[in-house]
Amino acid sequence: MNRLILIFGFFILLISCKSTKISYESEFKISDDSVNLYAFIGKKISVLEFDPNENNTEVVTDTVFGKVFKSTPYIMDYAFKCKYRIEKNVFNELKTKTIDFVAYDHYGIAKFKNYKYVILYISLDKEDGSYYHQKYQFDPVEKTKNGTWQGLNGESIESLFNDKKNGVLSARGLFDK
Repeated sequence: MNRLILIFGFFILLISCKSTKISYESEFKISDDSVNLYAFIGKKISVLEFDPNENNTEVVTDTVFGKVFKSTPYIMDYAFKCKYRIEKNVFNELKTKTIDFVAYDHYGIAKFKNYKYVILYISLDKEDGSYYHQKYQFDPVEKTKNGTWQGLNGESIESLFNDKKNGVLSARGLFDK
């Protein structure tokens, strides 16, 4: 009988240890609707290059002489139409399972496309309803054995986000310094 109680107690101990490990995952996620930024962990579905100068002509009115003419601005960046599956919202919530956005890169390749999972930083253009990637801003991440997310060097999602928030995103005026 004592042996049965000992085995049952050991079994209960094992179950409780497993339960603790499952609930360990960090649920880091914050929101601030006053900031036009969405950060999320995404899994690449597609990243397709397109010509940003196609159909780029606009009608402009000269403010001095009132003359109307056509102007064709030239975009010197490479452009990409991107589609990602949202694995986890990090900053503000995108209420969809997938997201389409446009990314521009002066160097010819959107480097985030080289990783299976990344934290991406995008903003909404309220005029046309499209999302645009915050140029060059991403963090490669991976899922650990216990189901949590971390940077490739073991950084937490919170520290990766805060580094961007307190650095380049503040410099761009998205956050107060």
